[in-house]
Amino acid sequence: MEKWNWEIENEDFLNKTIQRCRENNILLPKFSQLKQPETIPSKITKNLKEINNQQLHPLNLFRINWCNNPETGGFGDINYLEIPKEITGVKARILGLVGKNFPTGAHKVGATYGCLAPYLVTGRFNPEYHKAVWPSTGNYCRGGAFNSALLTVHAVAILPEEMSRERFEWLKEIGSEVFATPGCESNVKEIYDKCHELEAAGDEYLIFNQFDQFGNPIWHYEITGYTIEKLFGQIKNENQRFSGYVSATGSAGTIGAGDYLRTKFPHVKVVASEALQCPTLLINGFGG
Repeated sequence: MEKWNWEIENEDFLNKTIQRCRENNILLPKFSQLKQPETIPSKITKNLKEINNQQLHPLNLFRINWCNNPETGGFGDINYLEIPKEITGVKARILGLVGKNFPTGAHKVGATYGCLAPYLVTGRFNPEYHKAVWPSTGNYCRGGAFNSALLTVHAVAILPEEMSRERFEWLKEIGSEVFATPGCESNVKEIYDKCHELEAAGDEYLIFNQFDQFGNPIWHYEITGYTIEKLFGQIKNENQRFSGYVSATGSAGTIGAGDYLRTKFPHVKVVASEALQCPTLLINGFGG
């Protein structure tokens, strides 16, 4: 990813992507539309009300935002909750964004769109040849597989064999090629061993490694960061300041919103939290 540039890399691949989108009535939403869903054309918003947010319909790409209203099927207020001080035990107001109203029920569908879309629009991905590989222990491969299905891209999901049976069944149901690797949620090395094996087998496999994909933190920088800034502007009073942003770290995607927030609130503290059972940053722990 260090060699990435935003210029068109292959005109032929780009034209094939454009043709594929035309044939399947696919529109790629802009990042600006995902951060400000009120700017999405009314025709699209109207049509979305007839489409379930879990449906494999390309218009669901426009639901990759924090403002989905499950009752109306359209867009509304930012989805968040506030934890009362009776529970937190502190005077500071603590709010959390809610991601369950994203397609797939998790915001990872946003990070994977942030990775795949730039490849498509710069002609780096040939939809007639390349396979999008989504290595993950959790929702990243689900989000990548979902977006791949919407964009009619061949998806390859790689995840540990001890993940839930329902997850494997869902991935297969939406048409993904699935590889189960040894171990549990903490066995990340084995996932990437499989990636290396596929890369050695042929150049049709493009690995969307969330740990080095710039689109992962950039999506959160642009969309999640802006959403948090907007939410704070809505709920604050004149005596309150934005004190901190906390992100549970995995691939350092969501924490990218912290970089955006620093540009708006220079004194904000950006906090990384991680599971006690897998304290990678704290003590180089790896669970398992």
